[in-house]
Amino acid sequence: MPRGARTDSRADTTAGVFFVVLSLILLILPAAPRDRIAAVVRGNFVGPLVGMQQRAALARRAFGTSDSLGLSADSIALRALYAEGLEAENQRLRSLLGLGRLLRWGFIPAEAIVDRGMGDDFTFLLTAGERAGVERFSAVVTSEGVVGMVTQVDERTSVAITWPHPDFRVSATTTDGAAFGIVSAHQGTGGARYLLEMHGVPFRSSLKPGTRIVSSGLGGVFPRGVTIGTVLQELRGSTGWSRSYLVRPSVRPSEAIHVMILLPERNAADVQSVWTPAEARDSTPRPR
Repeated sequence: MPRGARTDSRADTTAGVFFVVLSLILLILPAAPRDRIAAVVRGNFVGPLVGMQQRAALARRAFGTSDSLGLSADSIALRALYAEGLEAENQRLRSLLGLGRLLRWGFIPAEAIVDRGMGDDFTFLLTAGERAGVERFSAVVTSEGVVGMVTQVDERTSVAITWPHPDFRVSATTTDGAAFGIVSAHQGTGGARYLLEMHGVPFRSSLKPGTRIVSSGLGGVFPRGVTIGTVLQELRGSTGWSRSYLVRPSVRPSEAIHVMILLPERNAADVQSVWTPAEARDSTPRPR
């Protein structure tokens, strides 16, 4: 047995014998001396022990309350995160429903699932395929604009590349039709890898930062007017025949959970009014 344990046991035994002897003495003493000794014992031994017990009980209660409050705080934090996620999800669904009301026809709703097993960070699986009417080279969009393009179609699912993919291309123009070019992924490093590049713009066309770029309708994949992004700056190294511009994309593929797949017949119709910014639509004069 450890020495500390033997010492504690001996002290407890001694204390127990002392109180037993004291009790026997008190029983044979007259009432007055017995009361005085009892008062001394209560004041010097019982009182402190009771106080210690009360403080221990309060401490246990405080720890219990603290644990309870901690659990409540954690629960509230988890609920807040869950509510925030639900709010974001509801907002995306509302945006997609709004896009459906504006398009009215010629689209297939689907969910986009990033599949690391396909070996490409810029490719995802769509939960709609040939049975739903999806065709190869169909445009994939959200309420914010261009997401990507369908490259493979199965019976119930399809595969699409997103705009950061090296093979992605879309014919583009400014909203006023003053400048045309081809938009593809910017082959930069770090955060610049997730930007777009518009090249082949005629040298006479100087685009200011903030200029909105949309699909031109050429190429037969995207209808005219789907938002691609906004101009950030001109890229250095432009030749004497054309300019290149860095473009901030309007859609982050990682956030494109719910998408629309546009049917080929929808590409023949102009959709510029669908992706026109809300403030521009609100400022358009209405007939009286």
